[in-house]
Amino acid sequence: MIENILNNGICFENDDSLRRKVRISNLIALISVLVMTFYTPVYFFLDQKAGIFLNVSFWSISLFTFYLHHKHLYTAGFFIHSTAGYFYFIAGTLFYGPATNLHFYMLVMCMIVTVLFDNRKVVRFYLSFAILSFFGLVWWSYDHQPLASVKPGMETVELTTGYVNLFLLFVILSLFIFFFKDEMLRSRKRVLEQKAVIEEKNRDITDSIHYAGRIQAALLPGRESLQKLFPGSFLFFQPKDIVSGDFYWMFEDEESKFIAVGDCTGHGVPGALMSVLGINLLTEIIENKRIRNPSAILEELRSGIIYAFGKEGKSGQYKDGMDISIARIPKKGSVLSYSAANNAVYLVASGELQEWKADRQPAGYSHEMKPFSTHEITFNTGDTLILFTDGYADQFGGPKNKKFMYRAFKETLVKSLSSDSEKLLSDTFENWRGSYEQIDDICIAGIRL
Repeated sequence: MIENILNNGICFENDDSLRRKVRISNLIALISVLVMTFYTPVYFFLDQKAGIFLNVSFWSISLFTFYLHHKHLYTAGFFIHSTAGYFYFIAGTLFYGPATNLHFYMLVMCMIVTVLFDNRKVVRFYLSFAILSFFGLVWWSYDHQPLASVKPGMETVELTTGYVNLFLLFVILSLFIFFFKDEMLRSRKRVLEQKAVIEEKNRDITDSIHYAGRIQAALLPGRESLQKLFPGSFLFFQPKDIVSGDFYWMFEDEESKFIAVGDCTGHGVPGALMSVLGINLLTEIIENKRIRNPSAILEELRSGIIYAFGKEGKSGQYKDGMDISIARIPKKGSVLSYSAANNAVYLVASGELQEWKADRQPAGYSHEMKPFSTHEITFNTGDTLILFTDGYADQFGGPKNKKFMYRAFKETLVKSLSSDSEKLLSDTFENWRGSYEQIDDICIAGIRL
């Protein structure tokens, strides 16, 4: 029964802090009702109308507090009951003097308002009021007699009442201490239970994402396949999370080899799902539809993405798509063709890096959709074509936590070609990143021509 009273007004939606406050306020109201019920007959016996009025009033306000909590008017309940408590103990001291020891209950009121109210101004006001009231009552009692007089012969009863009040003060403080300890243990238990649930769900989600990573890895060509199709090439692929929004794709027919590197909207699971869509569309476009021109491939890819999301290019609020570059490298000849959506391509020849621009639009919906263009690059055997996403150059790090930037990225690429490319790129990136979080997926493919 007591537990039901303490939980009066608590909802499932209440957080632990509010639950604790409501339970404490209900406990205070319960103690107030019980004490006032016990004390009121004493004041009837002493024929003290002021005491009867004060006790009945505080008893009524304590019951009203239960009602306010039941209606979920918690702040009103805290405020009304705390304020009533202050005035009850002040009035009781004024009427019956310091011998009743009611002014010591200001200590309890200080504890109560500190727990019930979060607003610092409110807490400071109540604490200041309690301190001033305590010392004001002590000072007043030196020069003034109590407002209510006790009948002759009843001094012993009055003195006994003061001792009982001190005893009750000790009991109430002890109850509060044990109650606070019990509430902290309850709160800790709930936190541990919630932690266990969250950890279990996190394990389930992480296991699912790891499995999704295995599926994505199965869709991406392996490094052995890359080396077989493009001997002497390198790949630096480092997702931000378990799965990646960056991807690479390649294909070979009788006349040409194709390589593509894409950066999908977002990273993690949303980006990975978009990458699966991109891989499937490229496979459909090049292998099944047998479209070979790079710009035509990106046109079809853009149309497929817009159709898949049901946008049809009519609304500007959607930005699903990808930045991607795709190159067609002939098996015979020295002229390759490429088309690029936002992601430029680099050609490193004789130790010098040349940048070939991209169309400034994604493969997806954009406000001004223009036809993609095909560019041709003349190359020599031994040159390196580099397709990449922006994750490496945009990474924050270094002593001032700034972006790595494309200038340093280009210098690192050229330097990497004379050594173990993947290791140098990885070491440089980790040294730059340091303790900072990786901000995006990274995919860099260096194709030896």
